[in-house]
Amino acid sequence: MKTLYGVALVLLTLLTLASLALNVAVILGLLHARDVALEGATSVRDLLRGLKGEVFSYTVEVNEEIPVAVSVPIEQEVRVPLNTSVPINTTITVPIEAGLLGSYDIDVPVRTVIPIDLEVVVPVSQTVSIDTTVPLDVDVPIEIAVADTPLLGHLEAGEAALEKLEEGLMNPPFLGKK
Repeated sequence: MKTLYGVALVLLTLLTLASLALNVAVILGLLHARDVALEGATSVRDLLRGLKGEVFSYTVEVNEEIPVAVSVPIEQEVRVPLNTSVPINTTITVPIEAGLLGSYDIDVPVRTVIPIDLEVVVPVSQTVSIDTTVPLDVDVPIEIAVADTPLLGHLEAGEAALEKLEEGLMNPPFLGKK
């Protein structure tokens, strides 16, 4: 009976040691998993922090034909200055009544220069119709800062959640730390 008791005691001791070894292995595995999770949370948090300062850049290629049909009314006054001299070199026939002697035609030579210095106002009232197609072939660069989009709030919420996860992984509640 003592032998059976001794064998049972040895067997129980071996089982206890095996259980203890398995518990140590599980605890070491969990601590390693915690370290990996903490490292991953820190990396993702740093990535989110960097993403907040990023700018999305894209170039939109526009290759279209735009129809333009418009009437443009023009109402204005145009001032035209005239500053010139008009030479006159002619002969005019002037009829003269000489009473009893009758009427005579006299040729009078006219040689002169008439200076003209004036400003003429020309009113312009017209509607110009434009009906055409304008080809538009441009590349439009677009830059959008992440900080200027609603995505920023989601990034900050994700960063806060990861910070809380990091704190929980660094100070587990079962160790009595908060």
